[in-house]
Amino acid sequence: MAEGVELVKPNLREMRELVGHEPSDSAEWEAAAGTLVRSGKAAMVALTMGHLGAALVTSDRVWRAKPLAIVPVGGVGAGDSFLGALVYGLASGASLEHCFRQAVAAGAAALLNPGTELSRPDDVKRLAEQVILSTAI
Repeated sequence: MAEGVELVKPNLREMRELVGHEPSDSAEWEAAAGTLVRSGKAAMVALTMGHLGAALVTSDRVWRAKPLAIVPVGGVGAGDSFLGALVYGLASGASLEHCFRQAVAAGAAALLNPGTELSRPDDVKRLAEQVILSTAI
């Protein structure tokens, strides 16, 4: 990150390590992600915050996603599924809104499966319709 990257996807623990302090709420976590963008360390920060939802921060926008109302079965692979869906969408040329919505759905979908099973396409499609996004500039 010292050279600057296009995208970084930390969870709360990783973000705390990146910024060197513990933000107290989702707004402070988003602000911390914004500092990485403004410093040139990342063009985009996709922050997964577990029960607080997720945020996608760029130089001109903050997308926020509320957590989905699911009953988790497992906890492995949610971040990988989130990132895989986000990168796939970006590589496909989809809008940031679409990419972020799919990423949130894929991360939540992975939590529906036991063990190391990642998200299933049918679950991602169903959950994507439930993702509530808001934006700030």
